[in-house]
Amino acid sequence: MTTLRKTSPGNALWLGAILVGVLAYLLYTLHVDWTIGGNSWKQGDWLIHGLGEPVRRGPFGSALLTLSDALGTSPLAVLLVFQGLVIALIFGVVGAAAFWLGAPLKLLVLLLSPAFVVLFWFNDPQGSVRKEMLAYLAFLPLILASMSGRGRHLALALSMLAYGLAVVAHEGNVFFLPFLWVAMWLVMPAHTRLAGRLAILSVPGLLAFAAGVYAVLHPNVPDTRLICTHLIQRGLDLSICDGAIAYMETTPGEGRMHPGRLLSTHFRNFLLLYAACLVSFRLLFQGARHPDAWFAAVLVSGLAFAPMYLLAGDYGRWLNFHISALVLVLLVYLSERRPDWLYDAPRRLDVACVLVLQLLVVGISHSPGELIDGFVVKLARGMASLL
Repeated sequence: MTTLRKTSPGNALWLGAILVGVLAYLLYTLHVDWTIGGNSWKQGDWLIHGLGEPVRRGPFGSALLTLSDALGTSPLAVLLVFQGLVIALIFGVVGAAAFWLGAPLKLLVLLLSPAFVVLFWFNDPQGSVRKEMLAYLAFLPLILASMSGRGRHLALALSMLAYGLAVVAHEGNVFFLPFLWVAMWLVMPAHTRLAGRLAILSVPGLLAFAAGVYAVLHPNVPDTRLICTHLIQRGLDLSICDGAIAYMETTPGEGRMHPGRLLSTHFRNFLLLYAACLVSFRLLFQGARHPDAWFAAVLVSGLAFAPMYLLAGDYGRWLNFHISALVLVLLVYLSERRPDWLYDAPRRLDVACVLVLQLLVVGISHSPGELIDGFVVKLARGMASLL
């Protein structure tokens, strides 16, 4: 363990500019979503509700519609404000943790991974503000508690609450559970006995189990018109039902991917993108004791999301799930332990190669995980289109 190092002004400046710029861009995309009456995936999935009949993902939408009715406003407006607040919280806490740790170069490179939420959402806004952001929200109180050393019990309670909301909103968030367990274990007060630790960890486990059972019992609806009727009555356009809501008529068997797809050339190319996104972790653990063991743990942790590759084809999102969960857990760990190896200066050539790979070459599409423009290339194209 080490004392906190002096913040690197250059690294902090670059990271701060990127975080603020991407946050502003994402908030702008939410404004665009408002002007078109909502995106059928980015907002449509959140508006699935069970006011007509129970369906997976429905409880969150039912609560949202009830709240909007009580406020006398559009459910789309309530949802967009909520999405904007969650994005701002994620960016704010991630940035605060990075600056508090001194913005070391290794951490900067990790946060600029094309599969982490910051650049993943910038490079492909259509894959942004999906319900996995609620799972990311569950890590934020734990990061803050690790930074301050106080409020650990409150942080654990808030994390459980956010995770309960996440798994009720989308059954796919149950796969974040192993990462949340690790983060919660790190934050628990040192004097907590094993029985107490297991009792605390059982709460998100039971929440995930209950949400999974509910999703299995209510996997789809035979006709989504009833879902749409409630939304149209509240002023939304029928087009909001063309994406995620329409998908609720699909049975689990119809939506499941054929295992043979995992042997395709397309999937092998995706694995190359995956490998490119893991390079920054290899760089991070240089100087640590047993760096190979650390990196092996990173690789093995990806198995937590392996079932999703057979359930649906949004490979880029599953990659984003893994990398983002890893980074958030590491922010908890690094804030708790502040290891010396985090501040070891990596070789400049290694850093240059990784940054070129992440910022110029590799951008990840949410579905099906295809290579798209990297951050700098997309930024340059966008600025050129304005001239």
